[in-house]
Amino acid sequence: MFILDESKCLDIKWGQNQMIHATTNLLKEAFYSNIQYDYFWFMSGQDFPIKSIDYIKKYLEKHRGANYIDVMDRNYKIYKRFKKRNDLKYPTCFANQTITMTILKHLYILITGGPYKTLFFKRKNITGLEYNFGSSWWTLTHSSVEWMLDYLERHEEVLDFFDNSICPDESLFQSLFMKTPYTNTRENIKVYLDWTGENRHPKTLTINDYDTLMNSDFLIARKFDEKIDGEIINKLESKLKMK
Repeated sequence: MFILDESKCLDIKWGQNQMIHATTNLLKEAFYSNIQYDYFWFMSGQDFPIKSIDYIKKYLEKHRGANYIDVMDRNYKIYKRFKKRNDLKYPTCFANQTITMTILKHLYILITGGPYKTLFFKRKNITGLEYNFGSSWWTLTHSSVEWMLDYLERHEEVLDFFDNSICPDESLFQSLFMKTPYTNTRENIKVYLDWTGENRHPKTLTINDYDTLMNSDFLIARKFDEKIDGEIINKLESKLKMK
């Protein structure tokens, strides 16, 4: 676990660019440390293992070289909606989830061509990357991270470009990975998610989900909140002998 110096810590705002800078700061801190890691696992503070640490280590060793990162199929119709996140330059305020900002953002999308295309104010893609999208959370090999960090170092314009996208953390790392020579090693993330939650967010898991989690093939799950249900966390800790 790496805890960054306060000067490298950022106040993360949903949908804004702080997440991609915080993530790259963490990656650099871990990658350039005195330890050569086989994998870099980026997860949320609301994630929790549902398999033992020993099981997870053996799983990664057995599948050594695999990269776990979700990437949306570019042939899906919804891909065009996601692509618009990068096609336009978005004012930072549009990431605010207030009613006023949501209305203004939708109007901006409509007057520029609608949700599936961009007719006006379309940005030129200067990154050298094809736009890809997926979950913010992933597990990548040392070789993949090395390639991605090197690309960012040689192309400073990439972070500058994604600074003006909406939810860039769901695109930058997928776009970088799909540029690497390791795309044939890609697997979907081993994270259990229940998408029956409200407002298109994952459901917060409770003790009622315990049996489902134990019977799944996933390695970790999200999301948990001890203020909503601490019992499920305690039971998982006990089961996995983490205490």
